[in-house]
Amino acid sequence: MGSLSNSTSPLPLALNADEQWSSKLLATCGLAAITFIAVSSWLSSSKEPPSLWDKVPFVSNTLQFLTNNELFMKRTIKLLEGRNLAKFWLGPIKFYLITGPQNMQTLFGRGNRVGNEDIFVHNVFPVLYKMPKEHVQRFADDKSGRGKVPAPGFEKVPQEKRFWASYEHVHTEYLARTAYLKPVIEVFRGIFSDVLEHNFKVGESNTISVIGFCKHEVTESAMKTLLGPTIFELNPTFLDAFWEFDDNVFMLTLGFPKWLYSRPYKAHDRYLGMIENYAKSAKAKFDWDGPQRDSPWEPHFGARVCREIAKWFTEADFLDQSVSGALGALLFAQNSNTIPTTMWMILELARDPVLLKAVKEEVATTEFIDSETGQRSFDIQKLATLPLLQSVFTETLRLRMNFNIIRQVKEPFTVDGFTLKKGSMLQAPMMVAHHDEAVWGSTGHPASVFWAERHIKYLEDTDDFGNVTQKRTFAMAGRPSSYFPFGGGPPVCPGRHFSKHEIMTTVGLMVSKFEFESIEWTQLDGSPSDRMASSDQRYCGAGAMPPDRDMKIRWKRIW
Repeated sequence: MGSLSNSTSPLPLALNADEQWSSKLLATCGLAAITFIAVSSWLSSSKEPPSLWDKVPFVSNTLQFLTNNELFMKRTIKLLEGRNLAKFWLGPIKFYLITGPQNMQTLFGRGNRVGNEDIFVHNVFPVLYKMPKEHVQRFADDKSGRGKVPAPGFEKVPQEKRFWASYEHVHTEYLARTAYLKPVIEVFRGIFSDVLEHNFKVGESNTISVIGFCKHEVTESAMKTLLGPTIFELNPTFLDAFWEFDDNVFMLTLGFPKWLYSRPYKAHDRYLGMIENYAKSAKAKFDWDGPQRDSPWEPHFGARVCREIAKWFTEADFLDQSVSGALGALLFAQNSNTIPTTMWMILELARDPVLLKAVKEEVATTEFIDSETGQRSFDIQKLATLPLLQSVFTETLRLRMNFNIIRQVKEPFTVDGFTLKKGSMLQAPMMVAHHDEAVWGSTGHPASVFWAERHIKYLEDTDDFGNVTQKRTFAMAGRPSSYFPFGGGPPVCPGRHFSKHEIMTTVGLMVSKFEFESIEWTQLDGSPSDRMASSDQRYCGAGAMPPDRDMKIRWKRIW
């Protein structure tokens, strides 16, 4: 849900360049370099915020950060108790951990004090987009910013040289605007509805795996919506290639040499090769001057955002492999966070019959009979504003999204009396903000536990006959500055609206069309489990954490 091509790339993706730098520096300079850095750090410690203890300086925290991020984050939370700033080292790179509502406002503000452009230049573009150095340099040389109005001092930069602004525009314009969003979500509704109606007959009972259903039927429907059906017509095994890439993306971004560990590179090549087949076919078959040139969705490219990305990258003279890389990153971002979130929402509903009944009743208020087709349907826009469904969605993201937002200081600013200099690296730990008991805790419902009604308030409502009832309203339990599953600031995830509507539509169709109940919790291999699902901590720090247990549900389609 978080968009990889913008602000919410999984944490390891933002660290690859630093990992390589760390490894090269330590290997080349050895103990002398470590000693020099350690002494320098000690001499400046009186002017610095508290540090996360490093048993072996510049090594222990780095290894734990990468191999046991859950434990690392628990130590971070403890260190930040009662303060808003601390520091730690990843190899020789000093990071400041920053938290607190006011500091988040600074971090996400539009004052051009922080940014993530260098992270993209050193990592995302060369690794995921396979962009050659000379093309990456175009972005590195562009200091005019992402906004429509150039940054101060760069007003004379020609529009064709404003690569960041064009890159930002092509994503935000065609992913976020209602004119393009609404028709594409209707396409998704149609595709997913057809899957449900084709695979499950009215009145028949079936048993499904929640994770399996989401990884196949839901994911394929989402992919056909974003890229169009051609991706599967040209590449019948594309879904397998995607999940193989998903399994290997972490190792890919760590930067191990291909000769040492080739599997991630092969998975990436296979995935992007299939997308390149699709992109070349779409560019050749699409009539760029025809009646569909302004269509929000058509079968060759799918959603207009894909067409516009391919068009801009091509016209700006980037390589075909960079076009494929951009589309592949967009598709990965769409599904890597959206699908686990969908899994969790279904699991929470299925394990709680009372909650499921309440959500079904709420979704029913959006249903209507289509005057043209005579078929039963529901209003997607109204669905997305339902109080209880929104609360379940918000609570799921609060608990299951887990990564550190990384920014670099562009203009100095002060936190807790410490001045953060230009070039300083920042991390805003989502786990610290999202699990803050003072912000999210409620009597009987600690912040660490899912509570469907955490973001619900009850207001009195009087009907025409004078009867007073309690009406649910959606009201976030905490401050927006303590909740940022989509990142924040000018590079906030532009796909957040698309993701929300896709998830809501998926859940809405399932609870509306089916009666279902939980049968049992299972291990991921299908064998029985002795407990319910928890967040899979292997994904801690990398985005949406999927469930570490599956559930079998029995359902019957009712219409």
